[in-house]
Amino acid sequence: MAMTQKQIILIHLQKKGSIDSMSAIVKYGITRLASYICQLKNQGYFIESERKKVRTRQGAKTSITVYKLKNNGERY
Repeated sequence: MAMTQKQIILIHLQKKGSIDSMSAIVKYGITRLASYICQLKNQGYFIESERKKVRTRQGAKTSITVYKLKNNGERY
């Protein structure tokens, strides 16, 4: 049976510790990252959101959200 997108995100967080929207799109084709993060939080996973300033391809400044799994992936 194939993994769900939510399971893919959780496994990525457990292995790598963090993920952002662009990584989710490029690596997995997942475009609804914030929705899956919300679902994982509701299941008891402690995931922090950190805003990070980056530059676009055109050189403009913008910010992205990086999601970080805390407590070694243990639920609270």
